[in-house]
Amino acid sequence: MTVQVNIWAILVASLVNMAVGALWYSPVLFAGPWLRMSGVKTAEGAGRVVEYVGAYFSGLILAAILAVVLSMAGTQTLSEGLLVGVMVWLGFTAAPSFANTIFENRPFGLWGINSGYPLVSIILMTILLVLWR
Repeated sequence: MTVQVNIWAILVASLVNMAVGALWYSPVLFAGPWLRMSGVKTAEGAGRVVEYVGAYFSGLILAAILAVVLSMAGTQTLSEGLLVGVMVWLGFTAAPSFANTIFENRPFGLWGINSGYPLVSIILMTILLVLWR
């Protein structure tokens, strides 16, 4: 099986992931509820460099693996790619994080915020990765 990926698309997709995360966890969208439900004391500050670098590399890994999965699945159309992307999110992000939420006795709203971000990000990254081959 031949796997073909576009490294430039992967690099840009990882930046898309960061941009979605920055907007998702900003005061414009979910910063307030996320801070209240998560117990995190602050979402900003120059001392968060390690977190942002870690988030970038996490997004880079996600984009690279998503590109490989899309290639291995043989997706030819955007709709096929989106189906694969949503299935990846459902099986590898939503389901395990839902179980963690239950066992940690966390609010389901927090699960919605924390799993909604990768859903939106994976959808946008999938669009980019499928269209930019």
